[in-house]
Order: sequence, then C-alpha cells, then structure tokens
Amino acid sequence: MNLAPNMSNKSGKSLTIDIAPSDLRRYLVESRMGIIAILNTLQKTGSLVTGYFGGGNNFILTSIVAVEPEQDRLILDYGADSAANLRVLDAKRITFVAMHERIKMQFYATSLQHVRFEDRDAFSTAFPTALLRLQRREYYRIVTPLTLPLKCIIEQQAAPKHKPLEVNIVDISCGGIAIIDSGATVELGTGTCFRDCRILLPDIGEVKTDILIKSTFDIVLKNGTKRTQAGCEFVGMVEHERAKIQRYINKAERESKGRAR
Repeated sequence: MNLAPNMSNKSGKSLTIDIAPSDLRRYLVESRMGIIAILNTLQKTGSLVTGYFGGGNNFILTSIVAVEPEQDRLILDYGADSAANLRVLDAKRITFVAMHERIKMQFYATSLQHVRFEDRDAFSTAFPTALLRLQRREYYRIVTPLTLPLKCIIEQQAAPKHKPLEVNIVDISCGGIAIIDSGATVELGTGTCFRDCRILLPDIGEVKTDILIKSTFDIVLKNGTKRTQAGCEFVGMVEHERAKIQRYINKAERESKGRAR
C-alpha cells in the first residue's frame, strides 16, 4: 500500500514521514486493533491532524472527532478555512499526518464526505486499513528509578526449562529497553532473540513481547561487580501492549515534574 512517504510541498519541506520505501513495512500498522488504538489516542488527546492534498500544495488542519470502526468510518472536524474545506471534498487522495508524544503517524483517504455529526459540520471517510507509525531511535526514553527498577522476566528458551530469569531494566521507550544481567547464566549476545518476555509496569500491568538484543557492553557496578548491559529492541509488539508502555512513560514524566516543583 502506497502511503506517499516522501511527498513534499513547493518549498521542499517534508510533509510526511521521510523514510525509504524499503523500510515501510517496518513502520506499517495493519492490525485493526492497533489502528483503532492509535486513532483513539489521537482523538482523546485532541492531537492536530494535517490533511495534505493536491500533490501536497494544499492542506487542511483538523482533528479526529470520532473513531467508528463498526460503521467503517472515521469522523474528522471541519477545518477553519471554508475554501480549503470545499477543495478537499473534491480531492482524490488526502494524506493525514499527526504527531503525538514525539511520534509521527500517517494514513490516507481516497475521498472525504461532508456530514453533520453531533449538530456540527464534519468530514467522514472510510476507516483506514493501514497506518504508518514511526518507530525509530527517536523514541523518547526514560531512565527507570534505581530504588524500584522495572523488571523484565525472560523465559528459558531451551529445554529443559528452568525458573524464568529476572533482569533489571535500565531505561525504556516504546521501541525497546536496556537491561542489565542478574549474574545468572543468561547469554546476552548480540542478535539473540528472547521469546515471550514479560515487562512488569507498576500500576499499568504486564507487557508481553519478544526482545532482540542489538548491542552489549560490560559495566562495573559501584560494589565492583561486573555485569553486562544490553540494548534490546521490541519485536512483533502489538499496539495495545505498546500503549501500556506509553502510559507508563507519561505517568513517570508527570511524577518527575511533580517532584521538581
């Protein structure tokens, strides 16, 4: 599905997610539940959505009013520019771009219809079947508290299976975690993939995901003990699990700002 990753306006400024077509699959969300979760978040937070059309030379500013997958439709607010509203109704393709928590989302529509929704003018379009969600190192990371570190439970991967291993999480983002080995016999080698790991988030719940070790280096703790720290990427994480991590990050940031006052 072509989501127009490199569309630009006349000034040359990028209007959309600037990634190579070969990388699109990595960022593409096609799960209906995942798409619903993302659109619900944009709607509940009132995130600004820009709709580009006419080859990127025209745009409207809008927001998501209602997410209605049961009716196979998405409702967006009417823009403030009445002339642009009329032009976009004739457009054959509209690319929508939104930002939330430093993450860029993009989806498109082949047409918009004018409707009345809750006694006001609005746009209606078919519910998206795919959505781009930028998943790069630009993910915002937070360092976990030393006094009460997050835990990652790694299931033994090979038979005979023993008790799961528990490791501390050093930092976390929506794209991955950094962990420190517990001194147990767990091989944190680059390229190793651990299946069915569990991340325990206080007041949020448990997140299940596979993790892929991308990098490792040795560290020395204050007591002189040597440990291995590994940077890990989430693999195949479903969107509602990722949303739990984002809620944890938001909560941790609010608490941090509250302590700083």
